[in-house]
Amino acid sequence: MSLSTSLLICLLVPAVSVLAGGLVVRLWTPGKTTLAAIQHFTAGLVLSAVAVELMPDLVASPHFAAVVIGFVVGVAFMLLIAKFTEPAESTDDQPASNSGLLFAVGVDLFVDGLLVGTALSLGARQGVLIAIALTIEAFFLALSTSSTLGSRGATHAKRFLITLLLSVLIVAGVLIAHVCSQQLTGNLLDGTLSFATAALLYLVVEELLVEAHLREDRATTPAYFFAGFLLLYILQYLLGV
Repeated sequence: MSLSTSLLICLLVPAVSVLAGGLVVRLWTPGKTTLAAIQHFTAGLVLSAVAVELMPDLVASPHFAAVVIGFVVGVAFMLLIAKFTEPAESTDDQPASNSGLLFAVGVDLFVDGLLVGTALSLGARQGVLIAIALTIEAFFLALSTSSTLGSRGATHAKRFLITLLLSVLIVAGVLIAHVCSQQLTGNLLDGTLSFATAALLYLVVEELLVEAHLREDRATTPAYFFAGFLLLYILQYLLGV
């Protein structure tokens, strides 16, 4: 797969996924148990992408200091993002405002785009696999956001416009990260990839799995995590992506 083809996939697939999530909510709204299973599955996909595609290159990197610094900066960045978006998230006692909700979701999707674009700098296959992993998360994030806005009285036209803007954000993240990472080589590139690795691990541990366990979590739900982990490996093996 050429780099130009993979870039097109990384731009279109997440954007279409966000748009589809905003439209599908008119026909189907998943229950809490279903969402918990999906979040476990997505966490497995993301962790598999990290383990199969990113970590081997970082372990083999000769730039030890850059990898360590990039990882630490990645963790600090995600903690900072969490600090700024946490007040915007709703609680049981005090629902979030629409502006607060959209800020949190917009930041989340933009960061997802940055991670996809950064992974693409490692190679076409790596970028596509990270895009696949994050596309499912983006779909259900958009679906959940559109559903919440609908419950607060937003019109269909307004919800569609918001979904469109969110899809533009994730595309912008991919493009910005891809263009910037093309200028990086050596220790700067490895440090950037280490940054992305830390951010993806944070996404799994502190967002997807935490939210999944806050929902109706059945005894069999964790099996979806391992299914997601295995599926991405199988896709890589069979399709050669």
